[in-house]
Amino acid sequence: MKAFVNFLQTSRRLVTVVALLVVTFCFAMFQGGFVSWFVFFTVTPFLLYSLLLAFVPLRISEIRRDIAPSKVERGDKVEITVTFRNDSWFPFVYLTVYELPMDEKFYQYAEGYSSRLFLVGFRKQFQWTYDLHDLQRGEHCFRGLEFVFADFFGWTIRKKVIERRQAFIVYPKTTAMKSASVRMQYDQGALASLYSIVKDTSMATGVRDYQPGDRFSWIHWKSFAKNGSLRTKEFEDRQSQSLFICMDRSEQPDFEQTVDLTASMLKAIVKQRGDVSFLSAGEYRFFYPNIRTESQLEKVMQHLAVVECDTVHSIETIIQPEQKMISRSVLIIVTSELKESLSMLLMNGSKYTRAIICFVIVSGEALLQHQEIRAYAGNNKVVYVTKEMFHQAFSEVNKP
Repeated sequence: MKAFVNFLQTSRRLVTVVALLVVTFCFAMFQGGFVSWFVFFTVTPFLLYSLLLAFVPLRISEIRRDIAPSKVERGDKVEITVTFRNDSWFPFVYLTVYELPMDEKFYQYAEGYSSRLFLVGFRKQFQWTYDLHDLQRGEHCFRGLEFVFADFFGWTIRKKVIERRQAFIVYPKTTAMKSASVRMQYDQGALASLYSIVKDTSMATGVRDYQPGDRFSWIHWKSFAKNGSLRTKEFEDRQSQSLFICMDRSEQPDFEQTVDLTASMLKAIVKQRGDVSFLSAGEYRFFYPNIRTESQLEKVMQHLAVVECDTVHSIETIIQPEQKMISRSVLIIVTSELKESLSMLLMNGSKYTRAIICFVIVSGEALLQHQEIRAYAGNNKVVYVTKEMFHQAFSEVNKP
């Protein structure tokens, strides 16, 4: 339908150009004299150019977009450089290039930045750069380019749309977090137990067979040189504790901050060689056990880049299938709203795990109201944090 409308518009303009040519010729023939023929010969080149432009083939190739920086987080700015080549033999006058609008679900179209007017002539290579500001988390997909060719006076206008999809991911905004020991209480007595979120790699206590996911720096090269088999160093745990992070994907007031804090935690723990698993469940379930390497973390980050708050299940229903793994870990729940179902889990969560830490993201004013409400039954705690406190979130666990 769109192509048919474009054809009608082109046909209408073509008829106008032919009519102008006929009218000026008839005027010169019947009027005679220098002035009338001067007008005819002056207008004719422009009219003939417009007629040729209506039929000449349009050839555009080598369309490429370069995006810098390659890794983008929410709120960042990117620089888009568009390059293409004009393979048409015809000397065009004006060429305007537009980026086709992207999905407005994650991105607000920036008029005036993603279009460019070129004076062409016999020029072949073209390039222009524009910026996209304040990008939102998600997968952004360029659809293609629309090329608009025009003559000197806009009598003939040709359009050509080239679909050239290219996607890039905007990740959650991460904050560098300080590592800390998590101080919890045993079920009985007042003795405190320190659980570190990092693995101590300063002292090797033995070697074992290599397992997929072991870090390159943990390989015991002396035994490899001796017998040719890969072996991995084992380190003293010093009460290191595996963590199980569950992100709340229910409808909540500030879901973006929930995603940001979750991403920051995972990045910090993996960087410090901690043992962590991750679960997020909504319209579809995403579970990744034992995240150790950067490539495994990247898969989780790609999920966090596109995740939405679309769950209709309670947090207890979500974690139940992973009860066996959760029972050996400290369960960390990240949310921005402490709902009744979550409060019930904190009151009765000892049947699932040895400890639950619930991070609740609040505003600065709300933090003053909640500072005293922290401890729940057993080892379970609620920790209220603001986005300015993300870097010290683990330290907040140890506060009374």
